[in-house]
Amino acid sequence: MNVLLVSDLHANPFALEVLPKADAVLCMGDLVDYGPDPRAIIAWCRTRADAVVHGNHDRALAYDEDDGVAPAMREASRSSRDAHRTLLDDADVDYLRALPRLATVRIGTETFALTHAFADDPRHYGPLAEAAASARLAVLSAGVFAVGHTHVQGVLVLEGGAVAVNPGSLGMSSEGGRAHYAMWEDGRTTLHSAPYDVAATLDALAEMPVPDSARAVLRDAFRNGRRTSAR
Repeated sequence: MNVLLVSDLHANPFALEVLPKADAVLCMGDLVDYGPDPRAIIAWCRTRADAVVHGNHDRALAYDEDDGVAPAMREASRSSRDAHRTLLDDADVDYLRALPRLATVRIGTETFALTHAFADDPRHYGPLAEAAASARLAVLSAGVFAVGHTHVQGVLVLEGGAVAVNPGSLGMSSEGGRAHYAMWEDGRTTLHSAPYDVAATLDALAEMPVPDSARAVLRDAFRNGRRTSAR
């Protein structure tokens, strides 16, 4: 039994092409904002993912909330979200609105607890150990606590033998032109980084109706890697 763990896809379907086959797929949110094609990402999650939780960007689009991003990415986030609203239909927005804050999934003999950031706040930015601790307060019985948000990959063994994992960002990773994800296979969790066709992402980004200043920030983030403090 193997499980693919992905997070922070950020409307970049070209990164999906590097993903391996898996028995199950779990997604820790941030389907939208920044990238060129939110429709493709939502469609992929609908058909491929066994469980998806909302991220701060998903909630911001679905409910017109503040996304909590740092100033460096604020214009890029808001302008790309405005563009995404013109691309998504009512069913897509309803899908984002229906995503839970926390999900618990039983796969084989293991229980996975999924959150985007902290269990009580998808905008809260903190290290993996703190995010996992917040999820553990909500779901004591899980053996794997999976989070996203920071775009920083990591695996920790927690007290009692449970595991915390952040697969990093699939769509806008901290390494330019690479997609980050994780695999869980029969109790072993591994982190992965693979090159994808970033040129195709940049070509598609050129068609997005966003200000040139925002487009420049987005191009730099996809090409060279996004600063992890920007959220």
